[in-house]
Amino acid sequence: MIPMVKNANSGVRTKLTTDEYLQRLCDLVTPAVVTEIVPVRQCLTRVLATDVSAQLAIPPFTNSAMDGFAVRVADGSPLPVVGAVFAGSLPTPLAPGTALKIMTGAPLPTGADAVVPIEDCQEADGLVRFTAPPRLGQHIRLAGEDRRPGDTLIAKGTLLAARHLAAAAAAGSTELPVAGRPRVAIIVTGDEVTPTGAGIGPGRLPDSNGPFLEAAVTAVGCATTLTHGRDDASALKAVLDEVASADLIVLTGGASVGDRDVARDVLSEAGGHFVHVAMQPGKPQGYGHWGGTPVIALPGNPVSVAVSWAVFVRPVLLAMLGQTPDAQRWCTASQPWDSPAGRRQYMPVALTENAQGHLQARPATPGGSASHYVGSLAMADGLAVVPEQTTQVQPSDVLQLLDLA
Repeated sequence: MIPMVKNANSGVRTKLTTDEYLQRLCDLVTPAVVTEIVPVRQCLTRVLATDVSAQLAIPPFTNSAMDGFAVRVADGSPLPVVGAVFAGSLPTPLAPGTALKIMTGAPLPTGADAVVPIEDCQEADGLVRFTAPPRLGQHIRLAGEDRRPGDTLIAKGTLLAARHLAAAAAAGSTELPVAGRPRVAIIVTGDEVTPTGAGIGPGRLPDSNGPFLEAAVTAVGCATTLTHGRDDASALKAVLDEVASADLIVLTGGASVGDRDVARDVLSEAGGHFVHVAMQPGKPQGYGHWGGTPVIALPGNPVSVAVSWAVFVRPVLLAMLGQTPDAQRWCTASQPWDSPAGRRQYMPVALTENAQGHLQARPATPGGSASHYVGSLAMADGLAVVPEQTTQVQPSDVLQLLDLA
């Protein structure tokens, strides 16, 4: 039986595992169905909608891998040098018993079967001698040896990085089919929160959740807007109305049981649900709809927001984009730390690599997984996942590792 927690302000609050809660959030959204054709140079951080195959061979023609001389191995040396082949030129065929000077990337002349690098040559009086005998095929890049036309180049669901764009361009693509960018509206609530650049006063805090979520959401291939909302029901409703045309609303703050947790009150009135998730940090979570748009309500503390991003929001956006799920990664604890019984802990960790190439993890913050250590969060390389039944992490314990933004 799922345990329930009664609260006078919020009704009955269900306690869920992180996996159960993530499934509820994924059920809120639908994958993107719009495919856009976008120039390759504008595809950074877009998600590929279909497999892309090579249109051209890579390399497109057989060429020299070195500056040197194109020769027939059987001709030996010395050989008369009868011309030169430069990158971008069309060479004449290599006549038997001759050599052509050739530059890196230049097309290999018909008849040549090796390139002798210039450092293995002595050139004088129109002749070239080799200080080392050439081998058949040496220093030649064959047409299509990397990719042939029709070979799968990039798989559907790939988040496109600079290396993918280089490969696509090299294989002849000028445009790529990418998933439409989901529009994510971020709302940061809290009368104590001051937008970046607005200055702070007594009792006020600079907003860190907005910049974090803006950058994180953009990095996975979505479009984003950022709005700040006050701890006032009418004002928050007005902000929600303004962004209700988005594909997803992510709201921070006001998800717990305090007297002024306005997000909880407003969304609950609209049929939303607020739950306790068996995790640390980030226990109070909420979800629902506003004007038909899915809403994910996160806690307000910055480390809780970062953890909630990694555990919930990022997987939801990947599902919307049809992106390939992350492969599981692992690390080994290098020092002990405590974990709460019955809650899955997400510990910000700093990583080092041992002599065997294995990742070693230690807590990155002096307060462990405390939800307000946002400054120390900059020292974290990821989140170590401690199972619910573990109360004491020991050195050499192997833990799952999640990426942070």
